[in-house]
Amino acid sequence: MSNYILAGVGTIEAFTQSSTQPIKIFTSKTLQESGISISVTAEDIRGGLSNPLLGRYFHDSILEANITDALFNLQYLALNVGGEVVVGGSSLVTETVVGGSGTLTVQGTPAAFGNAGTVGWYTIEGQEDWAPLTFSGKVATVDGVTSAHTYCVRYNATDAGIQEFTVPSAIIPSEVHLVMTYPLFAGGTNVEQISTSSQVGELIVDIPRFQFSGTAELSLTSSGAATSNLSGSALASYTTANCNDMGTYGKIKQKIYSGNWYDDLIAMAVDGGNFSLKVNDTKTLKVIGIFKNGTGVLDNANLTFTSAATATATVATSGLVTGKATGSTDITIAVTAKPAMASTVAVTVTAS
Repeated sequence: MSNYILAGVGTIEAFTQSSTQPIKIFTSKTLQESGISISVTAEDIRGGLSNPLLGRYFHDSILEANITDALFNLQYLALNVGGEVVVGGSSLVTETVVGGSGTLTVQGTPAAFGNAGTVGWYTIEGQEDWAPLTFSGKVATVDGVTSAHTYCVRYNATDAGIQEFTVPSAIIPSEVHLVMTYPLFAGGTNVEQISTSSQVGELIVDIPRFQFSGTAELSLTSSGAATSNLSGSALASYTTANCNDMGTYGKIKQKIYSGNWYDDLIAMAVDGGNFSLKVNDTKTLKVIGIFKNGTGVLDNANLTFTSAATATATVATSGLVTGKATGSTDITIAVTAKPAMASTVAVTVTAS
């Protein structure tokens, strides 16, 4: 666990929530702001003479992500309001039409404008004196229109390429599986570490249930461009793996491109140290790795477990110890890829 430089806005990816095949909704590589904040409210518990602090009760935890994209994506707006983008719709268009004898015929297909039906507006080209008209199919009958003039006709036309979504009045922002990836650069206090300042890894924030804030704003100026807000909060996820699942917001992972996970490992220890078991009882070993700059729980799949006396206690490849007969023995834990890095823990088996 070395020290690194965490810099840059990174990228984010959003996926639909599915237990079978999630769909990738978008990837953003043009962020202006990106980060997370984790907080919890602490309630002081006091009592007794002088009302001293006896403990603290923590509640109202939250993991928030603050994300701003420099570019616009319609999907961002739709996700914020819980809308679904559909392809195909209509939009206002302006068409240049040569007048007929009391008629104006457009090339596009007029669509209803709100609740007013297939209406439109027309003016002689070069003027801004717009008058209303109503279509029957693609033709509008208008008194006074002649072939002597060219007209500008504005109307709502169907467009198979339109992408649109509906903003509901009862907004419920969308929920996605969000993955945020940030670059890690080499860092340290000696010349060798500082000189290798290229990217050496990634910090990954994986949030299975991320709900957008519902705040969407298009703020435009004559000399600027609008940004897109993708901020929101993590929602608690629960599993059926155990009866005491308190829920989680996500995982924060560090991925280093080169080297081995055990390169900075100094020692190992079993959580709780030496322990006792009754015959036929079991316990899965939780192995703590002591690294140069911190500690972490090791994956038992990367370790090899050996019992000195299998008649007393056995240990499975998963680290599950089973008491077999009264007595004591040692369990050796070694890094599978580096057997010299090993540790032992004593097990005492008592009568059931």
